[in-house]
Amino acid sequence: MGKAKKRSRTQGVEGGSEYGPPVRTISGHLGGGSGASDDWQTTPRSWAAIADIIQVFQSKRVWMPFYYDGQCAEHVRALGFERVYHRPGEDFFVKAREAKFLNKVDLILDNPPYTSPEMKEAVLRALAATGKPFVMLLPISVLHVGFVREILDADKVQAIIPRRVYVKKTNAEEVPFKYLCWLCYRVKLPRDLILVDDDDGDDEPPPRRA
Repeated sequence: MGKAKKRSRTQGVEGGSEYGPPVRTISGHLGGGSGASDDWQTTPRSWAAIADIIQVFQSKRVWMPFYYDGQCAEHVRALGFERVYHRPGEDFFVKAREAKFLNKVDLILDNPPYTSPEMKEAVLRALAATGKPFVMLLPISVLHVGFVREILDADKVQAIIPRRVYVKKTNAEEVPFKYLCWLCYRVKLPRDLILVDDDDGDDEPPPRRA
């Protein structure tokens, strides 16, 4: 099978589609801000759903690069991940090229902007270039797109697939989103595919009628 042709992309794109699909779950802005659909806080229950799966990094240095209201880092710290680096006002693309900083990072964990396809690809290319393990919340379609197969070693790709991910705007009620996955790279999970159930029992089938 022939190798896919490389397409030219802007690596430092700012902004996302204001009218993107309603599957955005981000912890913050990306070096100058992003579209309205890219600004969400992932709530504690969604972090708790994967905490045990990535617990090997609990005592490690975790970088959460995408800052919204700062609460996502607090949620992750509350689950025992005490060495979390999560600061406002830093450009992800700049920080991802700082070798001295990356030497202090063991895992990159967050929910990057993805309502813009160009932004999604730029972020994943930058993540791959760091050489660091990462866990990113993305639309499940990311497992199918060509550029992911081009830039990532398939033998090091794994996925955690929740039934739903709960997100919210600051000071608002949480809402559930579907069709997302945690794309894991170089993380060395015990299985390549891990399915996570809801925590509210809502997966129960409806009762049969007599």
